[in-house]
Amino acid sequence: MTDSLDALNKKLDRLIDAVSRLAPPPVPETDLGLADCFVWQADPGYLEPVHKVNRVDIGLIRGVDRVRDILLDNTERFASGFAANNV
Repeated sequence: MTDSLDALNKKLDRLIDAVSRLAPPPVPETDLGLADCFVWQADPGYLEPVHKVNRVDIGLIRGVDRVRDILLDNTERFASGFAANNV
């Protein structure tokens, strides 16, 4: 009886190992303190930090005042917890 249980346990261990290799890797936790900017990785479903962001002062952007103002208003609404459009 012990031999058959040992054989069954070995088969179960092999099965568990095989199924574990098929599973997707765990999704990394997002530490919002790592960066100022993040990119959403939809397939695994997590935020990936962007460590180097090219920044342009919003006052330097010319010829797109209306769109800039809409974007700024949308961002402020989103940050305040109100409804906002995707950008």
